[in-house]
Amino acid sequence: MSRPRGFTLLEVMVALTLLSMIMVATITALRTLANTKTSVAQVTNRVDEIRVISEFLRNTIGAAMPVVRVGSAAEDFLDGDAYGTYFTGDTTRLMWVSPLVAGADMGGAFIMQLALVEDRLELKWHPYQSDVLAVNWNELEPRVLLQSVDDFQVGYLAAYGGDWLDLWAGAQRNPAAVRISIRSGGRYWPELVIR
Repeated sequence: MSRPRGFTLLEVMVALTLLSMIMVATITALRTLANTKTSVAQVTNRVDEIRVISEFLRNTIGAAMPVVRVGSAAEDFLDGDAYGTYFTGDTTRLMWVSPLVAGADMGGAFIMQLALVEDRLELKWHPYQSDVLAVNWNELEPRVLLQSVDDFQVGYLAAYGGDWLDLWAGAQRNPAAVRISIRSGGRYWPELVIR
């Protein structure tokens, strides 16, 4: 007597259960892969943003020129002195002159102002002029370097081996180094120390 060919109900149920478990595992793995890809893209974008802004600040502040200013207005400079370098700043604002190449038709020395405005890190620039009264900072359109800034601190080192200062009030020279600390989106950036 020969046995009929086919599957029993129990064999079909076991096969369906195994197939369902494999499908659930596959879908979970694909979902995890998609979430990982999104997370990696967010981290990569954040690292790129940090790298680009840090490199720009490092290059422009590091190339700060000790050029003079005359006829300073009290609202533009911290010391109100009529003569000194353009390099001035406090804990949330910094002003300096640096060479800048912004394309084939624009370049040279520019006065730059980096400031924390509400929760934004803004940069304004203007072609260098020794007479500070010729620059109206209120008319210049700012470039927002970073949104959602939780904390922005600038420190100044007068001489190596000395203490960090909270104020650089337009001395006759640039500081030996500048330290910039930024916290954005609840995370601290690597501290920038620029000579």
